[in-house]
Amino acid sequence: MKIALYSRPENPALPVITEQLEQRGLPYTLNPSSVEGYDLALSFGGDGTFLSTVRKMGGHPIPILGINSGRLGFMAAVALEEIATALDELHEGQYTVEERTLLQVAGDACGLAANEFTLQKAGTAMISVEIAVDGEHVATYWADGVIVSTSTGSTAYSMSVGGAILAPGCRCFILSPIAPHNLNIRPLVVPDTSAIRLTVGTRNGGEAIATIDNRERMVANGSTFELSRADHRLRVIRPAGNSFYKTLRNKLLWGVDARNSN
Repeated sequence: MKIALYSRPENPALPVITEQLEQRGLPYTLNPSSVEGYDLALSFGGDGTFLSTVRKMGGHPIPILGINSGRLGFMAAVALEEIATALDELHEGQYTVEERTLLQVAGDACGLAANEFTLQKAGTAMISVEIAVDGEHVATYWADGVIVSTSTGSTAYSMSVGGAILAPGCRCFILSPIAPHNLNIRPLVVPDTSAIRLTVGTRNGGEAIATIDNRERMVANGSTFELSRADHRLRVIRPAGNSFYKTLRNKLLWGVDARNSN
């Protein structure tokens, strides 16, 4: 088993995982420029490191295991203290691989998103985002912005603005407004087979901000973006005993009754 290990070299916890890999005789390369010839990838850090790992892999289909050395970490679901158990399970093949939809962005900004694509205001004035799905006009959102999220990203920015949480196997996108001016606009879930077109309008011809996961760029008034399901899927490793719902409970305290905390 040959492992591509992605992490910030200055991560103070990096020796923890490298020592565990070496103890088990698992060959690895830190931050390889290509994942050709590797069997799996380990992302060691937080969710930002996981997103960077997906981007660096360039759509290669080998599976990824996220190990969290940061604060919360939802995509990096394995905790620092669980490394030894997780690596043993990897070595013994005791894991499953989830296949998840990736979002392909084309137009005035291009790339792959594991979590979301957003259009956001660059100043104090709200923007308009005209939305069409499969060629049909849906609405024009007047808001601070719009998020188009995958099921993986449903627990990230989309959730913070009131979007639904989707299980990883859901083949859907969520369109969520950010602080909408027209309050009858609510998050909308569409199939991931949909072709989504977004056109941004700004006041006085100014710029807006487009983001693809943790990357951003300024875009001009009138910029148009075509969003669709990528041809390949993100493959995420789930060690034995680790589930999406367990992560919800542990990371987000899902369903915890504060009245019973004493």
